[in-house]
Amino acid sequence: MPASNNLSNIFFKFEVLLDIGSHTNSFSYLDGNNLGVEIGDIVSVRLKGRLLNGITIAKNPFLKIDKIKKNFDKESNFEYLSIESIVQKKVLKDWWREWMEALALFYRVSSLKMFKTAFPPGWIGKHKKLSQNFKYQIWIEPQKDLEFSNELTKRELSLINILRLKGKWQSELIKFGFNSTLINSMVSKKLLIKIKRKKIFNTKLSSFEDDCIELKRPNLTQEQKKVYREIKEMQPGEVCLLWGETGSGKTEVYMRLAEDQLLNNKSCLILAPEIGLIPQLIDRFSKRFQSEVFEYHSNCSSRHRTLVWKKIIEEDEPLIVIGTRSAVFLPIQNLGLIIFDEEHDVSYKQDSPMPCYDARDVALERVKRDPSKLIFGSATPSMMTWKKVVFEKKIRLLRMKERISTTEIPEIKVVDMRYEFQKGNSKIFCSELLELISQLKKNQEQAIVLIPRRGYNGFLSCRNCGFIINCPNCDVPLSVHVGSKGKQWLSCHWCDHKAKLINTCPDCESNAFKPFGIGTQRVIEFLKNEFPELRVLRFDRDTTSGKDGHRNILSTFSNGNADILVGTQMLAKGIDIPNVTLSVVIAADGLLHRPDISAEEKSLQLFLQLAGRAGRAKKTGKVIFQTYKPSHPVLSYLQNRDYEGFLTESSKLRKDAKLFPFCKVCLLKVSGENYECTEITAAKLAKYLVSFCKGNKWTIIGPAPSLIAKVGNKFRWQILIHGPENSELPLPERFKLWQIIPKNVFLSIDLNPVEL
Repeated sequence: MPASNNLSNIFFKFEVLLDIGSHTNSFSYLDGNNLGVEIGDIVSVRLKGRLLNGITIAKNPFLKIDKIKKNFDKESNFEYLSIESIVQKKVLKDWWREWMEALALFYRVSSLKMFKTAFPPGWIGKHKKLSQNFKYQIWIEPQKDLEFSNELTKRELSLINILRLKGKWQSELIKFGFNSTLINSMVSKKLLIKIKRKKIFNTKLSSFEDDCIELKRPNLTQEQKKVYREIKEMQPGEVCLLWGETGSGKTEVYMRLAEDQLLNNKSCLILAPEIGLIPQLIDRFSKRFQSEVFEYHSNCSSRHRTLVWKKIIEEDEPLIVIGTRSAVFLPIQNLGLIIFDEEHDVSYKQDSPMPCYDARDVALERVKRDPSKLIFGSATPSMMTWKKVVFEKKIRLLRMKERISTTEIPEIKVVDMRYEFQKGNSKIFCSELLELISQLKKNQEQAIVLIPRRGYNGFLSCRNCGFIINCPNCDVPLSVHVGSKGKQWLSCHWCDHKAKLINTCPDCESNAFKPFGIGTQRVIEFLKNEFPELRVLRFDRDTTSGKDGHRNILSTFSNGNADILVGTQMLAKGIDIPNVTLSVVIAADGLLHRPDISAEEKSLQLFLQLAGRAGRAKKTGKVIFQTYKPSHPVLSYLQNRDYEGFLTESSKLRKDAKLFPFCKVCLLKVSGENYECTEITAAKLAKYLVSFCKGNKWTIIGPAPSLIAKVGNKFRWQILIHGPENSELPLPERFKLWQIIPKNVFLSIDLNPVEL
């Protein structure tokens, strides 16, 4: 062992769990600096000279040998190093630690891996000095002795009135709908002043009773009242599915329930599937309660997430946390309510890296250990949740079938693009859609357009020989992207590889390249050429980077500063903009014909969700779906808005065939940079599992190359095993399984995978 400091008055040694590459081990250290270390602390220690953060998991008496004047273990003759500092006190409550260890066992990962998944980044592993509880932000205030002018616009006047008493942070103004362009313009006109200041992270939660709700709350409908009463009467540990149609007012019910919890000194955890849904939830809850509401997701900085964690474990005051799936692990004290908004969304499931957990299953386990009310809310419930409601009777069903708006439910029209082509219309949009879009400006209305793929074109193919330009790192075609100045390039949507756009085929040297498929950029280009008077915004992964990327685009659109919002599937998830009267899906066929057993379920959910974005206020909406196969059964259910009929029929078929979710499924994914080694490992693993599966009536399918056989220069193979839904997973202990896997090959175990 390395030499330690001279230590005195040491009576305990601590086992510290450390992350050392691919292994997880515990090492013994002493509290030689009398720091007051306890079990559950995150501490900083040295291992071979490196400073690492780890978790104390055990505390044992230490017997020193005084005559040697050094600190040795009597039995082992080892000299111990000291714990250098405490990074964070008592992050592990007993129930929470036991819960994490149970999850680690279930998902076949080490306890430390589970802790790292739950903790904010930087707490475990290489030591990082945490920043102070402040950062520089922009403070906005009006110019002194400002004289009002008749030349001020309504927005400028409104902003000055807000700032008249005192200034505000620019981030707060943006939340209220004043974009940075307006603020910068008023600064240049010398109406406002920008000041760079330190913003202290508030560590004292304001009292809910002191801040009590001043905003006028909307009156509840009869359905909302009924649902609200029934959930209020639920006991901690009970679970319900709130099946509410789009626009039926689920969010208002959530806020009423959250209010009850806060008044009873209980905290609330609200989960959304996508980061893009967080801004609207944050804004609505903040405005209602006028107290601090915390957000927690991967777009928040490590510092922010660390400070939220510290607040949770150090404060006793009730709070509201709104986040994505990782927030389900937060050790919130006195938690009274957990809400999953849009519970059907597959984003609640993590498929990479391990642990491949489903936040909904994690929450179900959590309420058993730390009882609180659990609500799954959706207009299109997942089949897994439906199974728990109808077949297992484990979840209570509550329905809201009526919209709050008194306007008629939007008409859903399926357009046959084959007929449009026969008529001579070869444009991206059908004739009726072109007419509806042309009326948007006149009627002061807005539209949202969903296209499954981002970028400009799907891929390039040589019309002479059929050659397709693939990514050198992945087994997928490169997509065409266009920059702001018209510059074009090729990009991979899996590994982000970029390449120059070429004009000559590498295979036959022809220049007859033809683009296939369309993306968000291509649709926007078409709209701008066809309707130059309309303002078009793009909403996809390329345009929503950064913490406020989603909020800025949605704020611009909701404030009426754009007429059309073009985006990918995130458009259909919980966006509530009253002035939207037209919802459109382009190239619906690409979603319907995916090689996935759940493709129809996911497509119908997406289509119905998008249909629900139109006509949510006083104006009647319309929904257009363009397809080359209007006879597809999903589109029939869509037009009739019969999602329950689809669930009933599909669940019966799956149950009879013993298909997921009426069986247990596990996908073992093997990947490596060497093709032969990866293939051999997959075959060896499948052979090893045969005896485990046969004895438990499980079936092995594979090994076989994955659907996308190469990603990021790693070849991918998979083994699918499935068996009776009430049986245990027939896998050996984790360490035995990993003994089969060479160092240059990686294994991932995915329980109930998203795609099959």
